[in-house]
Amino acid sequence: MMPIFRRLRRRRPFPTDRRYPRDLPPAAREALRQLKQAHELMEQNQPSKAAAIFDKLAEQGSKREAPRAPQLYLQAGRAWIKAGDIERGVQRLNTGLDLMVRMKQLRRLPVVSQRILTELKEHGLTDQAVTFEAKIKNLLATYGLSLASASTPTEKPQLPAKCSYCGGNVLPDEVEWFDNQQASCTYCGSILEAKT
Repeated sequence: MMPIFRRLRRRRPFPTDRRYPRDLPPAAREALRQLKQAHELMEQNQPSKAAAIFDKLAEQGSKREAPRAPQLYLQAGRAWIKAGDIERGVQRLNTGLDLMVRMKQLRRLPVVSQRILTELKEHGLTDQAVTFEAKIKNLLATYGLSLASASTPTEKPQLPAKCSYCGGNVLPDEVEWFDNQQASCTYCGSILEAKT
């Protein structure tokens, strides 16, 4: 199992007989603890405290080119918006999307973009949603993608609602699936087993 600060390998990275390694380096173990704390703070309606942690983890991950860094920026953006700091929140959302493009995480880009657009509208941030939609349409078009490609749901097995390692919400259309029974947590990279 890979911790959140290692590069994603394209071969099947996780053995199926273990969930998360017991021999994590201290820095990775601490990052996982902080990530879990940030998710718990979101559940406790303390978004500004959570956002500060997501920010720190995202910045650390970005410096190491960790594959989870874009998602951490996106989560920081959601947390700042929930805390009422709209400008900072939108900036983090844009940073997360730009990093996804830079790291060639294009497969998930339409789905993630659609979700962010929906969330902005739900928060009543109409102007920000219009600006974001224009940006993302241009960006997706550059790679032959569109927001419409995010609207086709695929039938997948049911995953747990939350990651048991970091506490992050599990969105089946945004995780990376290894096969029909296992996926990778968007935030920490741990294996998620489909319910049988």
